[in-house]
Amino acid sequence: MKKIVSSMRSGVPVTVLAKTYGVTRPTIYRVVRAFHEKEAVANAGTAPVSFTVDRDSLRAFDAFTGRLGLASRADALRRVCRVPAGFLEPDPDLADALRDVAAQLSAIGRNVNQLVATKNYEVRRGQKLKLTKPQEQLLTDLLEHIDGVSTVVREIEGKRASQTLRRFVATMKGHDDEPR
Repeated sequence: MKKIVSSMRSGVPVTVLAKTYGVTRPTIYRVVRAFHEKEAVANAGTAPVSFTVDRDSLRAFDAFTGRLGLASRADALRRVCRVPAGFLEPDPDLADALRDVAAQLSAIGRNVNQLVATKNYEVRRGQKLKLTKPQEQLLTDLLEHIDGVSTVVREIEGKRASQTLRRFVATMKGHDDEPR
């Protein structure tokens, strides 16, 4: 790209450049225009951002930003980019809660492993697989505990999601439209 622009600046005709590179004259003009646009963006201290999302996600984004009263996608995306980096980092309360959940799941896993090891030993000795009353109770308790842990995780996720959404909306509404 720089080579083409440099050649044009030194007086090489567009027709000669097009023949040299095996393209049309409009292609040479598009390359030069793109070069100057990139140069202008770089000099302005900004940078273009481009990405692809599915249509459903884009419609949902447009609906959300519309409810916030934002003027355009560009305005909304600028605001998203301005969100402080800490916004995407897990908060300490969530990390502590998840460590507690991990400890509970580890305890459940140890109990299940003990039960399975006992049953495997009995089966290898040719005994019929059966559970004693204490083992049945342990299994029932473990399943209830797993349900309890699952409920706690869903509650944590729900609280975190609603806090995150509130922070996101507040941030989106709190910034101006101009690029910084």
